[in-house]
Amino acid sequence: SRKILVVEDSCHLRELLGKILASRGWEPILAESGREALAKLDCQTPRIILMDMRVPDISGFVLAAILKKHPVYRNIPILAATGSAGDIARQRCLSAGCDDFISKPFAISVLERRLTNLVSAETPKTIMATGL
Repeated sequence: SRKILVVEDSCHLRELLGKILASRGWEPILAESGREALAKLDCQTPRIILMDMRVPDISGFVLAAILKKHPVYRNIPILAATGSAGDIARQRCLSAGCDDFISKPFAISVLERRLTNLVSAETPKTIMATGL
């Protein structure tokens, strides 16, 4: 499956990411909030989730923790996207249950590499050890 759930509260960035990802063979499912992301997951199961960590109603941190405890969703890799940078932000995202982390703004080539690594990794957490 090439479905990707994009959880991003910025309308412009969400739409832009949807178009870019679609042009690269992904099937984007777009959500603007944590609650909407959960509703979308009830209807479709993505291969991967790209999630802004600061979204309305249910933050990305809380949503990641919920998903990683859910029997159906716990194996879906989550790529955290946040405006925060550095080791503390990275560790906070990983502690919440995300499988990898990318700081905004990011280059599309870096995003593509992170997504490819996550979907092709046998065990997503092993990517973190390589520092990719």
